[in-house]
Amino acid sequence: MVKILAMLTKDDLTIKNAHKLFEASHRAPTQYWGFKDTGISTQTAGELARFIRDRGKTVVFESFAETEDDCLRAAEFAIRNQCRYLIGCEFYPSVVELLHGASVNYRPTIGRRANIPRYLYGTMDEVVQAGQFVMEQGADGICLSMYRYKDGDPVELGKRVLHAVGQRSTIISGSINTFERLKQVRVLRPWAFTIGSALFDEAFGKGLDWPEQISVLDAVLSVAD
Repeated sequence: MVKILAMLTKDDLTIKNAHKLFEASHRAPTQYWGFKDTGISTQTAGELARFIRDRGKTVVFESFAETEDDCLRAAEFAIRNQCRYLIGCEFYPSVVELLHGASVNYRPTIGRRANIPRYLYGTMDEVVQAGQFVMEQGADGICLSMYRYKDGDPVELGKRVLHAVGQRSTIISGSINTFERLKQVRVLRPWAFTIGSALFDEAFGKGLDWPEQISVLDAVLSVAD
């Protein structure tokens, strides 16, 4: 079944009370909890990672780093703070080398992105080729901003990328905020998808808290197609 990566973020920023929200929500039906390197200091991010681990959950660290130096720093943070997944940053072979032997799963973004929130641009062929390239160069998987794709049909892009790269290698990130999109993701069957802002907006149940909405997500994902 598709995994839910619950991100303690809204509008691409880690929220101020991430510790409090996680403490209130960590018994929701997902093993994977994460945050981004935006809206939070390095020290507080490290404390949050430890807090998540101490509750027996798996840490997902999403970085917006673009330069090689910043991506290497993100990888160093992931190693130092025992994050299981490093996702979202640009791909560099030097990051693969740094993470060699570490227990960090590296799934960088693919394609040309710009702005915050980060939108995805380029032809479908270009995005597919980018995914194949990073896999060939040693990444463990990819992050695909499918619903932020501006130059074509997002679902068709998802089909093509997952076929080329592999379902188990793919995380779909960003803007899964309707039941229609959730069902599309269920059909595509990536390894996982990230969700944060939609839970704050109560997109999967008005008046429901995070554990209740995540339970709704889990139920929808469990339905066989």
